[in-house]
Amino acid sequence: MSIDPFPERVVARKMCQRNGTINSSIPLGKLQRLSEYLHDNHGQAEFCLSFDSDENGIDRLSGTVHATVKMQCQRCLEAVTVELASEFILRIAEDEANAREIAEQFGTELEVVSCIEDQLDLLAVLEDELIMDLPIVASHDDDNCSDRLNQLKQSAEKAVPKGQGNIQGLEQLAALKEELKKKT
Repeated sequence: MSIDPFPERVVARKMCQRNGTINSSIPLGKLQRLSEYLHDNHGQAEFCLSFDSDENGIDRLSGTVHATVKMQCQRCLEAVTVELASEFILRIAEDEANAREIAEQFGTELEVVSCIEDQLDLLAVLEDELIMDLPIVASHDDDNCSDRLNQLKQSAEKAVPKGQGNIQGLEQLAALKEELKKKT
């Protein structure tokens, strides 16, 4: 069984019994928690999910999720493109009590996700996987970022005459800001 439109919630038990798959995409704008980390939320997250049961009879969700996102470079503060890709295998628990039981039985070797009222929140699962794949510090490759930083530095040096050491007055700051806008 394959589902192409994105279902935000599924009955995981039934999907596992049927060995269901979901191949779809979702707009990044629907992933509100992820959007907080992004420069903009344009684009799509594409994913392929498979439901089945493991050798211990525990329902399992395995899959991949991929997205190309824009984040803010922490060096030059411009947008930088970041590729996110995650492969995962999650055990599905019927509720919190069942999740604790699985964790006690298998320890930390299994990652467990709980259903709420017999439904698995796929949107939250995919969003969690993408958030965990975000880089700690987003930045351009050194070559690209350095060029932009050098241009900004040269613009600042031209705006401030030698020997003054710093920009004085709001007029000079406003002029520098306008000059930088023209160059980008």
